[in-house]
Amino acid sequence: MWQLVLLSIAEGHSNFLVHQGSRQVISLDPAPARYHEQSQDHFDAANNNTWLQAYYVNESFWKPGSDAPIFLCVGGEGPALDASAVQQSVHCNIAVEWLQETKALMFALEHRYYGCHNMSACPVKDFSRPDALSFLTSRQAVEDIASFVKAMNAKYSLKRNLWVTWGGSYPGMLAGWSRLKHPELIHAAVASSAPVFATFDMPQYCDHMSFAYTVSHSGVGGSEACRDAIGTGHAWIQERFQKGDFQTVVEKFGLQNDSLSSLDKRIAFASTGVANFPAQENDPLCEEAACNIAKVCQVMTNTSLGDEVSRLVTLRQLQGIRTLSQKGQVQAQLLSGLPGPLRNTLTGVLPQTGAQLPDFWFYQTCKEFGFYQTCEDDDCMFVRDLANASYMASPCMKLFNITLEDVQSNIDSTNYHYGG
Repeated sequence: MWQLVLLSIAEGHSNFLVHQGSRQVISLDPAPARYHEQSQDHFDAANNNTWLQAYYVNESFWKPGSDAPIFLCVGGEGPALDASAVQQSVHCNIAVEWLQETKALMFALEHRYYGCHNMSACPVKDFSRPDALSFLTSRQAVEDIASFVKAMNAKYSLKRNLWVTWGGSYPGMLAGWSRLKHPELIHAAVASSAPVFATFDMPQYCDHMSFAYTVSHSGVGGSEACRDAIGTGHAWIQERFQKGDFQTVVEKFGLQNDSLSSLDKRIAFASTGVANFPAQENDPLCEEAACNIAKVCQVMTNTSLGDEVSRLVTLRQLQGIRTLSQKGQVQAQLLSGLPGPLRNTLTGVLPQTGAQLPDFWFYQTCKEFGFYQTCEDDDCMFVRDLANASYMASPCMKLFNITLEDVQSNIDSTNYHYGG
């Protein structure tokens, strides 16, 4: 009998995915999605509505009838799942790399709603309805996992096989919670960087971004000098802001004259960095200019480019930024109440397939988790104290009619439900 007990749940973002390295390719078969009929609402027996939940399978080393483990890569708010999730995975690649050794059967299950760019695989059909997002919760997602495991046990005649759920960040939370709520189905969970305790204010996120830029080993390419240079450049901006000298910043960064004319605009410009600073989503293999920690640090430690502020200007130019960084764009987008192509998630800024769809992850922050990423502590390398968590959560009311009081109550309910 194959045995492995892995339950690795971090109670905060103490581990950033700062190095992915090369990814082992198990198969390049572009297998289409398969679909599991899923209940729309697992908690309402009177609701008979169902929908088709996408999943992917890798059977490369699996032998029917064996007692090999079953790996389940849990989908979340990150990049949309496709066949690569079980072949060359940015989601669960350690599981992929273990397939040959363990002879495991591997599945990847898409999270409800995050596949709604394909409306045939969406729990609802009309997002104009006021209750369209009511079935988007982690509790429903955990029950989706349980339902899927039962269905695959029957489909593949799995009787002696142990299930292991895998995930990082929010999917890591779900991986751990599925083991917690359904130990009769899930033998173990591998939950990486999974902040299983929901919280309204999360300054630790930006603090650990700063730490990520000091990591020099394993090809990450950071250094304390790099982090300090980023911090020094933003400290100059902070000092100008405190003096009300916005025009100097406008001129230094080549912005339009009204770019910093309001607090909202200054927050979008500087509170999460004036450039793109990949951390948890860092990819050492990326090829674009200034696209990872190593390449950002090459710019920020290059004294021939001028002082630290001038290096920030150069960094923005290399990244093609005219006004706002990607996180700044998302912040402005949320305040406007208008949909856009980017989403800010626990794994960084990501494109959302189907830009006109609601911001599903922001809804979950309002309805369940909080996790509003603020720059408050001395460890944060951006402009500090521009925006507090209440400001970051304020679009909850505009977008979803969820008050700040309700946000905190929802967070408390989440922690109570999962034992936090």
